[in-house]
Amino acid sequence: MKIRTCKYFAKQSVKSIWRNKVMSLASIGSVMAALLVIGIFLILVLNVDYLAAKLESQVEIKVHLVDGLSDTIIGEIRKEIKGLSGVKDCVFVSKDKALKDFSESLGENSYLLEGLEGDNPLSDSFVVTLEDPRLAPQVTLAIKAMSNIENVVYGKEELEKLLDVTYFLRVGSLVIVAILLLISVFIISNTIKLTVYARRREIGIMKYIGATDWFVRGPFFLEGVLLGLIGSIISIGLLATGYYYIARYVEQQMFGLLVISLMPFQEVLKSLTVSLLAFGVVIGSLGSMISIRKFLKV
Repeated sequence: MKIRTCKYFAKQSVKSIWRNKVMSLASIGSVMAALLVIGIFLILVLNVDYLAAKLESQVEIKVHLVDGLSDTIIGEIRKEIKGLSGVKDCVFVSKDKALKDFSESLGENSYLLEGLEGDNPLSDSFVVTLEDPRLAPQVTLAIKAMSNIENVVYGKEELEKLLDVTYFLRVGSLVIVAILLLISVFIISNTIKLTVYARRREIGIMKYIGATDWFVRGPFFLEGVLLGLIGSIISIGLLATGYYYIARYVEQQMFGLLVISLMPFQEVLKSLTVSLLAFGVVIGSLGSMISIRKFLKV
């Protein structure tokens, strides 16, 4: 495409937007409203994924050792566990530390454990973290087959439920965003169709004097892209501002009360900007192309 043609398309697009201010504002408003809804669900998707990743990273395997092992044997077991495929880390927890941690977790009721220091019923153990929580069953079986292992616990039922819930939330959220995107394209195409209808005589004249379909379609395509970009920029600004204050409120007012925090603002802003700008261009361009098909008789 020639530079002169590109300049012509850009000039005609800007002229059309300015000349049809009311319809242009309606199109921008429709894009903005659609992207606000999509953006809200996108923020939910991002936070669900962030929450799921955090929960999955907290999945641990507790390995209890038989009593009376020497430091050398404990070191060998740790080395063997760390050598297993999928194991991220393996931290040793002595029976004394386990009793101390348990006592601290009881708070005011820690007196119930008084006198157990000399006859500690707990065992030395390892806390094993994984690269992928789905590997827990295989890693557990491998550890159980080792020598000097008393018991291995990883919460099989809880892990399976966690993986099922996080999968459902991720897939469900993405499906909703996809449906909203299709609905948005339909709404925008109908809005832009009114603009195209108002210019049907202009299009007819251009076709009559021999203009090709792509030459007629070009300014409308670029116009749709510009309207989509404007609408997406406004929606990004509104959503980013809203999320910033909500995240700050949650951090300030709920500090210490929430186990899981919201996704950091900068990460949300980055994903939101890239996604909504892309959605805005797609919605605007598709809406324009769908709207003008009838008048081009393509």
